[in-house]
Amino acid sequence: MRRLSLRATVALLCALAVVGALVAASVVSWLGMREAMRDQVDKSLKERGSSRIVILPGGVPRSGAPDAQALCSSPPDLDAPELLRAQYVWPDGQTCSPGPTGALLTPTQADYDVARGSLPEVWRDAVNADGEHVRALTVPYEGGSAMILTRSLEETDKALAGLALKLALVCLIGIVVAAVAGLVVARIALRAVGRLADAAEHVAATDDLDVPIGDPERAGRDEVARVTRAFNAMTTRLAASRRRQQQLIADASHELRTPLTSLRTHVEWLMRVDDSGRSLDPAERKRIATSVLGQVEELTTLIGEISTLAREGAQTLHEQLDLDQVVLRAVERAQRRAPSRRFDLELEPWPTYGDPPALERAVLNLLDNAVKFSPGPIEVRLTEGRVSVADDGPGLSDPERAQAFDRFWRAPSARELPGSGLGLAIVADCAERHGGDVFFGASERGGAEVGFTVPQALTEFSGPPA
Repeated sequence: MRRLSLRATVALLCALAVVGALVAASVVSWLGMREAMRDQVDKSLKERGSSRIVILPGGVPRSGAPDAQALCSSPPDLDAPELLRAQYVWPDGQTCSPGPTGALLTPTQADYDVARGSLPEVWRDAVNADGEHVRALTVPYEGGSAMILTRSLEETDKALAGLALKLALVCLIGIVVAAVAGLVVARIALRAVGRLADAAEHVAATDDLDVPIGDPERAGRDEVARVTRAFNAMTTRLAASRRRQQQLIADASHELRTPLTSLRTHVEWLMRVDDSGRSLDPAERKRIATSVLGQVEELTTLIGEISTLAREGAQTLHEQLDLDQVVLRAVERAQRRAPSRRFDLELEPWPTYGDPPALERAVLNLLDNAVKFSPGPIEVRLTEGRVSVADDGPGLSDPERAQAFDRFWRAPSARELPGSGLGLAIVADCAERHGGDVFFGASERGGAEVGFTVPQALTEFSGPPA
């Protein structure tokens, strides 16, 4: 069975809600009208019945009942309206109706109990000998008998049937109006959802992430507006992630080409030497082998850092941590790598949300750079979420500082040193994912002061701003 669309479901629910309210109101109205009309009938019967009751003190009926035939053959002393009829019942089973007051009812045991004085009165609905629907009230009468007063309910039933028909017509009209209104409401309310579905289908079909929905400045505060803003933020971040991946691939391809070309040159030269039958000096062969091994190590390092950069870009922040403890662990690792170097620490507590291994790797990259370019002590500080590593090395000029966090960028003075140019790029990527920023300045010792900032964990961080 095919499921209804969301728009049809909303329209159907709106229609059902309106129809349910109409039906409930119609039923309550019909029942209220029925009770009111029946009360009027009962009131008229009660008034007439009260005017005919003759009871002695103590509740004993008057003795000496008149002859039934005489009572029923004489005109009634009740000036009854046309719809009100009277019928007499005696405990021995006799019953009659005086004058032309209409068809008789078949007495019940309760009517005989009223004639005997066992019951004060009896109310019931009945059908007389003519098949007419009536309301009946049995009350005690003179001389140990009972009088059954009846009033036709035909007019009442007809009025209630007419009212039911009108209410049914109102419900039918309400169903049509509710269905149309439900479709209109569903169309208006789900217009943004339709645009969202179209955009999602467009992204799935074309991989085009530049498809913002609506105007973010004019978006409301309802759930649909929240979904719209979330979708726009998601596509924006996905597009940015894709651009970073494409840039990483392009940069990696460019950087890998140089060591691969060098490796190929050396291998081809060795093959030509072997093919020519010439003998190669052992020292020269060792130099070439050392050069090839160094290029392989450079490739290994480069591929590892590219993998790290790509992997960290896809990780999710989920853990609360103390940044000072993360920095301390990174310093301990750097101390083991360079046991002869001195690290001066100044750390204060700073709770935050994030990825502890990624933050530790970022701090370790800063420390490795300082160890590589500075021979003296290294100062590590954490103040109000600002992690800084200062050294007394050569530092960088202002134009070079602007490029320091670019991928694969290396200062001219560092071209001969080992490295891939991705260390500070990994630091910048980590800071961005944690909602912070990076900086590169001059230290008080004359070298460089490099670091990043991380926001405090006042509320859980869900990702960098879109």
